[in-house]
Amino acid sequence: MIDVKINFLSLLADITKIKEFSISVQDNSTIKEILERLVSKFGKDFERKILDSPDSLSKYIILGLNGKDIRTLENLNTIVNHHDEILLLPAIAGG
Repeated sequence: MIDVKINFLSLLADITKIKEFSISVQDNSTIKEILERLVSKFGKDFERKILDSPDSLSKYIILGLNGKDIRTLENLNTIVNHHDEILLLPAIAGG
């Protein structure tokens, strides 16, 4: 088992009612598997905010893994390691 820290910012912290969460997962777990666990814990409203579909992160969410956007890595198939940090942040747009 490995431990991963997750930080929720802005609207996602409002939905989850917490800003930080630690989770233990199996070795070689992916971001997708972690998100499935988070959806199970935090419910459908959380799911609607972060995912467009079970295999697609919302274009309005920035998901960072140790400071790198997962879209520049292996997206939802990115494997996490012990003590990795995930940041979930709603994208903000304005004009």
